[in-house]
Amino acid sequence: MGAGIENKILMKKKININLSLLTFLLIPLLFLWNPSFLKLMGVQPHWSIFWLFPWASIYGSFYGFLTGLSLGIVLDSLNYDVYTQIPGMVICGVFFGKFSQYKLHDNNKFKYGLICSLGSLICNSLYFCQVIFHNYSDKSILWFSYGIKNIFAQLFLTGLLAPIICSWLFYLFRKNNIQNH
Repeated sequence: MGAGIENKILMKKKININLSLLTFLLIPLLFLWNPSFLKLMGVQPHWSIFWLFPWASIYGSFYGFLTGLSLGIVLDSLNYDVYTQIPGMVICGVFFGKFSQYKLHDNNKFKYGLICSLGSLICNSLYFCQVIFHNYSDKSILWFSYGIKNIFAQLFLTGLLAPIICSWLFYLFRKNNIQNH
């Protein structure tokens, strides 16, 4: 009887760990799928911020740094480009990890939207600075306005969807964190 209960507990831990990994693997799938019903002016939300914010704010800055680095590498492998998303994701991972000291899940869920919008602004601004630095000689004002439009469209979408997605991920990651300790 005791071995059966231990096997059930071990199976629950594996399922929860696999759910966290599965949600991590959904980020590249959503990025590639790019659902048209979740676009604004042709721009999709910042999917990786939705996952990074709850993960880093539960597990802390160090794990936020490692996860931001991992997410940046995954996103860079999907985009064959000379620009990288690694600096923005790492900074957001460390920044979101600072929230681990607070009981963020007790706060108003709409704060998730503001924090994720700020993370999206950080990531997109660093990415856009790389684009500007690399193409500085072009000096086309229309090109800069298009990039700024994309930044704010993604910032708005990320902030709009964050309370829904991050609440669910907070629940999933906290449940996983409690069962592992």
